Amino acid sequence: MWLNTLLTPLLIGLALVAPAAQADTAPPADIDPPVLAVGQAPTLQQTLENLKDDRIVFVGETHTRYDHHLVQLETLKFLHRKYGEVALGVEWFQFPFQSVLDDYVAGRIDEAQMLARSGYFDRWRFDYRLYRPILRYARDNGIAIVALNAPAELTRKIGQGGLKSLSAAERARLPATYGPASAAYRERVRTAFEAHPRQDQGFEDFFEVMQTWDETMAKTASDYVKAHPGRHLLVLAGSGHVMFGDGIPDRVERRTGIRGARLLVGAEHLEQPHVADFVVLSEARTLPPAGQLGVFLNSADARVIVQGLAEDSVLKPLGVVKGDVIVAIDDTPTPDFAGLKLALLDRAPGDEIRMRYRHDDRGVSTEATVAVRLGGAQPPAHP
Repeated sequence: MWLNTLLTPLLIGLALVAPAAQADTAPPADIDPPVLAVGQAPTLQQTLENLKDDRIVFVGETHTRYDHHLVQLETLKFLHRKYGEVALGVEWFQFPFQSVLDDYVAGRIDEAQMLARSGYFDRWRFDYRLYRPILRYARDNGIAIVALNAPAELTRKIGQGGLKSLSAAERARLPATYGPASAAYRERVRTAFEAHPRQDQGFEDFFEVMQTWDETMAKTASDYVKAHPGRHLLVLAGSGHVMFGDGIPDRVERRTGIRGARLLVGAEHLEQPHVADFVVLSEARTLPPAGQLGVFLNSADARVIVQGLAEDSVLKPLGVVKGDVIVAIDDTPTPDFAGLKLALLDRAPGDEIRMRYRHDDRGVSTEATVAVRLGGAQPPAHP
């Protein structure tokens, strides 16, 4: 995933307002090209209706912004209504798990099975509730979901030793060639790298990871549209992969000749020209707070192990300590991190669960079941 929240905010030429939402920041009036005042801006649907090239539409996101994902959902609904034959390409899944997404859309597996088999909670980890409306709309309407991203096993290895560290078999799983990177692209990657430097990773290795993500997603998207000439494709990815076109879009155009349309969401992009074809201004929206245990976890050997507890963890008063193993939530086994996340996915602060855990002391293992009232920020009480 591109660390788009680390980049210097960048920009556009025309501001739009998502339907049923007002921009929380008025666009400047003196930008060239001019930015329309919010009240004068066309709706998202009107703009999509008039895109010059919508065979492929790219919509960037800040991963944690729910309103960004709602704009993406509206774009998907529009393209589906207009063309019928549309597919959804997403950064959030890696291409080895394409068959899992196919099974999910076809109804052969349910949502929980899809999340577990795709490794979502280990490989992406952002709150799944942010993405759920988009994926459910695709499933409910038989819209193919295309896993665009490169396998984490390969990008982790590249991050430690560059492309040269891959075996021949590993390298063959990635695009054979990478296109030239612009100086501006390289500089934005450097900005992201320097914001959070790591002692065990050099810039060139980090840069090759970024290129691998962009080239892989571009190749996967390109292969799909070539194989489905009558189908439109909506590509959803972090803003850093879309802005200025030199992440995914230009690499798709290099392979297909299709320029497509590039959209970004958020007033933070209203600073420099040519960042995208359009910027959508949307009202900030947040998800309801999630119920929390207040623990740090590690998943290994079919076990979910408590690595530490937050100061306000709801498990502290119940005697749970570091090293304990969470066995089940409400009689549903939790053999891994995904199983635990799924068990808590729709739980809110204040909800009560029954948690079974195992404690090992000097070779003696005991299990206990406790009632747990989940923590987390609770919404204000109604008057």
